[in-house]
This record gives sequence, C-alpha cells and structure tokens, in this order.
Amino acid sequence: MPGWTDVRSHVRRSPLAIALLAAVLVALGAATTAFAVMAKTVRIDIDGHQTSVQTFSGDVAGALRKAHIELGVHDTVAPDLTAPVHDGSKVIVRHGRLLDLQVDGVERQVWVTAMSVDEALDQLGLNDRGAWMSASRSLSIPRSGLALQLRLPQHVNVLVDGKRLTRRTTAPTVKMLLRAMHVRLHRLDHVSVPLTRYPTDGLVVAIDRISQRTVNRNIAIPFQTRHVKTSSLYVGDSQVARYGRPGVRLNTYRLTWKNKKLVHETLVRSRLRSRPVTQVVQVGTKPRPQYSPAADGLNWPALAQCESGGNPRQVSGNGTYRGLYQFTMGAWHGVGGSGDPIDASSSEQTYRAQILYRSSGDSAWPACGHYLYT
Repeated sequence: MPGWTDVRSHVRRSPLAIALLAAVLVALGAATTAFAVMAKTVRIDIDGHQTSVQTFSGDVAGALRKAHIELGVHDTVAPDLTAPVHDGSKVIVRHGRLLDLQVDGVERQVWVTAMSVDEALDQLGLNDRGAWMSASRSLSIPRSGLALQLRLPQHVNVLVDGKRLTRRTTAPTVKMLLRAMHVRLHRLDHVSVPLTRYPTDGLVVAIDRISQRTVNRNIAIPFQTRHVKTSSLYVGDSQVARYGRPGVRLNTYRLTWKNKKLVHETLVRSRLRSRPVTQVVQVGTKPRPQYSPAADGLNWPALAQCESGGNPRQVSGNGTYRGLYQFTMGAWHGVGGSGDPIDASSSEQTYRAQILYRSSGDSAWPACGHYLYT
C-alpha cells in the first residue's frame, strides 16, 4: 500500500547467524537423542518383590543407588555390583537373615540369604529329608531372622534283653528313643548312658534289667580288626572288605539286698548271645606304576597343559572329562584305571594316557593331540 513500508524487507539473516542457529538446533536434537539412549529401565527383584527404576547409571551399583537400596555385609546381589546394566536388565537382591541354629544340640549363628527354611538348609548343606525340624520347611524366614532346631538322623545300637536293636532316630534324648522303640524301663533297670543324653551316631545303649532277685547285664564284646594284603590295591591304599560288629554277652547276677542295701553280688551264669564279627581291612601291595613322560619321545607335559592346564584334578564344566588328560570314565577304565582319574597320581594318569595313545593314537585328543609332537 502506498505510504506503508514492508518491515520484512529490512530483516536480514547473515550467513554466520544462520550457521549458528543450525548448530544449536543440531545440538538440541543430539542431546534429546542421547537422553533417550542413556535412560534405561532396570527391573529389581528384592527378596521376591519386583520393582523398576529408571537410571542413567551404567552398572548395577548405580541402579541400586537410584532405587535407594543399601546392601549390608551379609546381603548378596546378582549380577555383581560392577556388572553393566542395559535397558530391561534384571538385578536380584537377597538380604541376609540371621539363623539361631541348633544342630544336634550344638548351637551356632549363621547368615543366609534364603527366604525359606528349606532353601536355607540347602545353602547350609543340611537338607536331609529324614531330619526333624522345629519349623516347617516352607516357613518364610523374616528379615529379623529365625531360631531353628534341627536333629539329623542318628544310628544307635540298643542292647536289651539279649538282643541288639539298631535304629535310625531323630529323638532328642535316649529316653524318648527308648519310648519310641517301646522299650519299657522298670524302676531298678540300669541304662549304660544317661536318659537325658542326646543319641549320637554310633552310640551303644546297653540296658540291664534289674530286679530284687536277679539282674541281667548286656555286655558289649568289642570286635577285632584283621588286615589282609591284596594285590588288587596299590601300596598305601586300603579299603574295608567287611565291617565289624560288636558281640553281646548276657551276664546274670544274683543280688541280695539287706535294709535296702546291696550286700552280695554273685555271677550266676554268663551266656554268649552273639559273637563279634571281625572287621576285615584290605591293604594294597600292588606297586604304583612309574612312568617317565618323555621316555617315548612324546611331549606329554605339553598335551597336559593344553587339556587341563597341567592340573591332575581338573574336571570339565559338565563333569564328563576328568584329570590331567581329560579322560572320560569309560576311557579311563578301558585302559585299566580304577576309580576316578582325578584321584590317581600324575604319573599313573600319564601311564594310562600312553596306553590310550598306543591303541587310538592322538585321536583321543582331537583338539590338543598335536602338542605331543612339539
């Protein structure tokens, strides 16, 4: 229009201003993209409870800090605190729980990260299904801890009425054991151990029936041990071929009481109810094989280093390959080995490996066999 001035005609953008503006827009876009890339959602399992946290941290420790989770000295976390996290990563946290544990009458305190009694027993290696417990296996263990009593099965021999009775028991006392066995005690009967004693593994309880006229006493007869030489075992090795058992002798005494005081004790008869069984132990006489790895010109140390890192007790992850030369159990027994290869000496393992080589060549070690010729 006449008399009007177009303001836009006076607005000019210098090339430098336009370039700066473009750079700012690119930087803002990059920052927005970086924010989207760096932000990640991490799932956290805390004692079975699920939660999620958004974090820029690159490791587990940072994610836990973001979630305000503090770890105590007895807590565990998986994966490790230094492990990297990504969007969708899962972190498991288990808090430590104090168990006031009493096992077979012996008290101790242990820390576990288990959330149930059954899981705690697994962690402690005490999960014997025949054990008696003061709490249910499915009981949850609170963060404050739990008191738990555990009685593992014990093998106890009871000599009573001329008989030897063997029981596997979790009874808390000898008295409760005898009650469970329906062994009735009379007022004058004599028990070789206190009735309040805890029945420990291998305990022998001898019960003497006593009356005012006669008394019978079960006497345990110790068994002897006989050593027998055998060429089927190596020198220094031994094994029990037959376990010994105590015998039982029943002694009958006549007792004379006067004014409630014992004045005479006379042995009336002594009768053998069962003879002791001698324990037989085999002692090896077979010389252990001596073998020089270099005697055949092959580099056995190099093969062993490749197969097991030179460790004669090395076991593969799946348990299939064992020992210095990673024998399978079938291959080991096939070349005359006995037991487990990892229990044999390095020289014997090398000796068996040479036998295997003579029958199969280096095909027994497809990945490392070529080291024999280095």
